[in-house]
Amino acid sequence: MFDASFLALDHPTTPLQTGGLGIFEPGLAFTDVLEVLRARLDRIPMARRRLQEVPLGGRPVWVDDTEFDLSFHLRHAALPAPGDARQLTEFLSRLISRPLDKRRPLWELYVIEGLEGGRIGLFRKVHLAVAGSATTDLFAALLDEHPSEQPEEQSTRWRPSEPPSSARLAIADLRHRAARIADASNAVGQVAAAPGRLVGTVTTAAGSLLGMAARIVRTAPESPLNVRLSAHRRYATVRVELKDLRRVRRAFGGAINDAIVAVVGDAVGRLLRARGHETKDLDLRVMVPVRVEPGPEDGAQMLEAGVLRDGVVGVLAALPVMELDPVARLYRVMGELAAMRESRQAVAANDLVRLAGYAPPNLHALAARLASAEQRYNLALSNAPGPQEPRYLRGVRLVESYPFIPLAADTALSVAVSSYAGGVFFGLVGDRAAMADLDVFAGFLRDSVADLHGAAVAAERARTDA
Repeated sequence: MFDASFLALDHPTTPLQTGGLGIFEPGLAFTDVLEVLRARLDRIPMARRRLQEVPLGGRPVWVDDTEFDLSFHLRHAALPAPGDARQLTEFLSRLISRPLDKRRPLWELYVIEGLEGGRIGLFRKVHLAVAGSATTDLFAALLDEHPSEQPEEQSTRWRPSEPPSSARLAIADLRHRAARIADASNAVGQVAAAPGRLVGTVTTAAGSLLGMAARIVRTAPESPLNVRLSAHRRYATVRVELKDLRRVRRAFGGAINDAIVAVVGDAVGRLLRARGHETKDLDLRVMVPVRVEPGPEDGAQMLEAGVLRDGVVGVLAALPVMELDPVARLYRVMGELAAMRESRQAVAANDLVRLAGYAPPNLHALAARLASAEQRYNLALSNAPGPQEPRYLRGVRLVESYPFIPLAADTALSVAVSSYAGGVFFGLVGDRAAMADLDVFAGFLRDSVADLHGAAVAAERARTDA
């Protein structure tokens, strides 16, 4: 189901697109990517659909692009020698800054040659309005679990459906609105029939949401990471070894995600102090995803409510940038995230799903207020584990995989993390003006991982000596 809010929030200074960079061993050619993509496009229905506006201000709908042009979306580029990391990230910074053309299917894929060592880059970006589903994941559709080089043929010859007429779209939208009104009326009838049963749920959900709203507004402090955004971005990448973070987990407990939040907090603290800012007693707030488990009856309402997306809700966690000791910082993060997982926030999210047919205008209004509140969080962090077995494209091995997530509101830094084949890959997006030192921040991330790993090694030795 389409979430029109992503388009409403999209702006030249906040293009809401996500994606990432894959780097392959030498041997991958543009024609390889073209042939595999042509053969597998039928696996990605959204790849050939575009948005069409609906009369009378209705929600846009997806229609087949009758003039679909694969050459517009699959693009060929090359870096000049030497093709180093600085040149690559500068090129990608410009691509991330460019909004997608909303008159066409909302994705682009770049094959980038000329990287050092003969490697090939594959950069993709897709709008958040279509991202997040297995049927829209271009990258996953291209990759294989085994290094087979057998050519594929397109299984079907795609024929686009003619888009519906404006009159048909308007009628369908009016029916949708009428159904929403009927659902709301039914929900009101349920409240009248069993007020005691629902009042507790409403109160709990509303109380938890209002508490979350107060927490967001009151505890996300002013920081150099929260500024008016420009239309331009910077991109940087960091790779560390997964085995180092696993060693941290063995030494101190917790999860890999705890260690990632801790090292991001350390790197942010180092950055602020390098800029001359005082970090004593400073807690920033990081927006992190928390997975909740709605019941089977909630699935259809989940996206409609605009509260959850694929069972995930964003919550705030403390980012203890003032803490200089890596182990103390890790334990602080572990306690904070454990409390998040056990708190009523996740329960309230389920409650809101069940209430979606009861008062969506009020819930959306509250969500809009939260979205427009100044400094609702200081930075966004997304961590998604990936496969630990190698993946291949036309027999060529993928060796590195760096994600990115967009900037939103007044937040000048986002951090996306993926693990793959023994590595942990950080993709950093910063506002070009506010984060001129993004490469410095990347270096601080490497240093922080090294310090935490060193503490884990020392703790293991101490236990052995004891």
